[in-house]
Amino acid sequence: MFTVDLHRHFEAGLRPETIAMLATRHGITAVRTRAGETVAGVDPQDPASIRRYYRDIAAGFGRPDGFVRFTDSFGLPLSVLRTLEDLEEAVFDQLVDGAASGSLHTELRGSPFSYQEYVGAPVEEIAQALVAGADRAWRERGVSGTFILAFSRQKGVAPPGAPAVQRQAAIVAGVAARLHRADRPVGLDIAGFPELAFPPAAFAAALAPAREAGVPLTVHAGEQGRPPGFADAPPGLIVEAIEQLGARRIGHGTSLQESPEARALVRERGVGIECCPVSNACMGFVPVAAHPLPMFLAEGLAASIGTDDPLMFGPFTLADTRDMIGPALGLDAAAWRTLARNGAATAFVADDRRRALLAALDAMDPAAGS
Repeated sequence: MFTVDLHRHFEAGLRPETIAMLATRHGITAVRTRAGETVAGVDPQDPASIRRYYRDIAAGFGRPDGFVRFTDSFGLPLSVLRTLEDLEEAVFDQLVDGAASGSLHTELRGSPFSYQEYVGAPVEEIAQALVAGADRAWRERGVSGTFILAFSRQKGVAPPGAPAVQRQAAIVAGVAARLHRADRPVGLDIAGFPELAFPPAAFAAALAPAREAGVPLTVHAGEQGRPPGFADAPPGLIVEAIEQLGARRIGHGTSLQESPEARALVRERGVGIECCPVSNACMGFVPVAAHPLPMFLAEGLAASIGTDDPLMFGPFTLADTRDMIGPALGLDAAAWRTLARNGAATAFVADDRRRALLAALDAMDPAAGS
């Protein structure tokens, strides 16, 4: 059964084998956090050691420092991406690996500013390398993928004189506008935290060039809250992202379960919802069994499932995710076919690619297109 993965963070989707290979290439022998502190007892050139490290990260989310340890752990995959060639190769490899595990189409996302810490190249050249990896996967292997350029909401908007890293929104939006083509879209994503302090409307002016160029937008929204109420990420933020920014998809969107009105808007506009039940549960927001995904499907929302940060959370593929969460959510084969079709229908691809993806799903199971 084919899957479609629309929500996968690039550096957090690197296989331990890829990380170890790059660490060996660059002579990296120590693991450091984003803050530069050495992590004892982890060998970045040993896939097994890397896996143990991240199992410990996942197991420690309940600790007071669990979230800090999670964000710090991005230091390892970021540290092994040292050149533009590394970026292109790693995107290519990840998309090809995904296709081998049954992903008909995969969308990777990441912030050029994050990779700039080690690559040292201009943001635009970094973005070009990331997009080139997706282009190469399609050209050389017929593997479908899209790269979505992201920026951190907490570093999105600052006065003109502030460092570029504090003004990411306008810079990344401008790069996306220049790289985007109607026949080969480049997406844009607002990520980061906290949601309430940096609402979607705050980025309307900065994102204007991307909107004018037709760049498709997804927004992490309605994620960082807990039931009941989802006070830290209310559904109003999702409505704001759609109505004021023109978001075509919403990342996570779990707080939608609180608002029939917001769900109606999502359904009427055909906005995709990138559900990530595993990461939502690991981070303590919504338990898998209480995830609103079945509600979204029952109400006809264009929900799909993403792997999010598989290096930190696991499972690594959507096929593994199906085995892990399907029973808890009551998702049968028909539901998984619907999730895949929703993913293809809301993917950031040209219309001819979308038709090909949907045709491939129909060929696998003709009933899915009836």
